[in-house]
Amino acid sequence: MKIGIIADTHGQVELAIAAAREFIFRGIEAVFHCGDIGTDMVLTEMAVLFQALDIPMYVVLGNTDRHSDLEFFPDNIGVKFLGRFGQMDMAGRKIAIIHSDDEERFQETVDSSEYDYVLYGHTHVCHDGKTARTRFVNPGAAGRGMHPSCAVLDLVEDELEFFTIRRNV
Repeated sequence: MKIGIIADTHGQVELAIAAAREFIFRGIEAVFHCGDIGTDMVLTEMAVLFQALDIPMYVVLGNTDRHSDLEFFPDNIGVKFLGRFGQMDMAGRKIAIIHSDDEERFQETVDSSEYDYVLYGHTHVCHDGKTARTRFVNPGAAGRGMHPSCAVLDLVEDELEFFTIRRNV
C-alpha cells in the first residue's frame, strides 16, 4: 500500500494540484497532509481529484493554520481532520501525523517507539530518519522554496521516494 505525504502547502493551490496528480500517477491509496495547509482551497482542489478514485486525505493542522478557517470544511468529500495530532493503523503499520512545531511532542512521539512511522512537516526540509523501531519522514515543503517536494511511502515494502513537484506549464 502506497501513501502520499505532503506538508507545508501554504496556500499554493497550483502546487497542491500538481502534487495530487503526481500522487495519482504513482498509485497512492491515501494521502497524509502534515500541516500548514494555508487555505481550504488546497484541500478542496486536491479532494476533487482524489474523491473520484476513493482516495482519503488525512490532515493535521500546522502552526500557521487557524482551525476557524477550516472548521466548516465539508466532511463528505474524503478529507478527515485529525486536529493537531493524528494516529491510525494502515496496512498493519501504526502511523502518527504531526506538524512538529511542538518540538517536545514531536520528540516524545518519535521516542515512544509506539509508531512504525511518524509523518511530519514544519521544517520545509526533506528528511528520512529512524530511531529504534520508528521511522520519521518529512516530505519537505510543497508550497515553499525553489524545489517544492512531496513523498510516496510504500508501507508494505518500507520504501520511500521523495519527488520534486513540477508546476503545470
